Amino acid sequence: MEFNKPGLTFEEQAEQLLRRGMTGEKDAIIEKLKAVNYYRLSGYWFPYRNPDNSFIAGTSLDKVWKHYAFDRQMRLLILDAIERVEISIRTQICHEHVLKYDAFSYLETVKLPGLNPEEFSDFIYKCKERSGQSKK
Repeated sequence: MEFNKPGLTFEEQAEQLLRRGMTGEKDAIIEKLKAVNYYRLSGYWFPYRNPDNSFIAGTSLDKVWKHYAFDRQMRLLILDAIERVEISIRTQICHEHVLKYDAFSYLETVKLPGLNPEEFSDFIYKCKERSGQSKK
């Protein structure tokens, strides 16, 4: 596969979007392209494209940017929820392990039977490494 499209400056990219029918201030389009980049935003203007790559009448940078911003906020909310679930699960696992054995049972390979010797060694190394970082 041969790639033969030339690189375009932000100004040239903005001009291309305006030529294709996107509405908005050229300087505002350039600023958004500098912040996010053409190809990242292209997924958000895809639904507004005609088969010839022109834009459906009324397609504006503001409309595309609102879709991008909504997606970004949604992603942040989902990642926040995933982190809370992950922390809760890890907390419960550690809590149950400590109650069943003791606070330092993770140092004994027999108390972590799901790990092979190499995995256990890596686990202990990471524990020591992170413990050293937390004391700084």
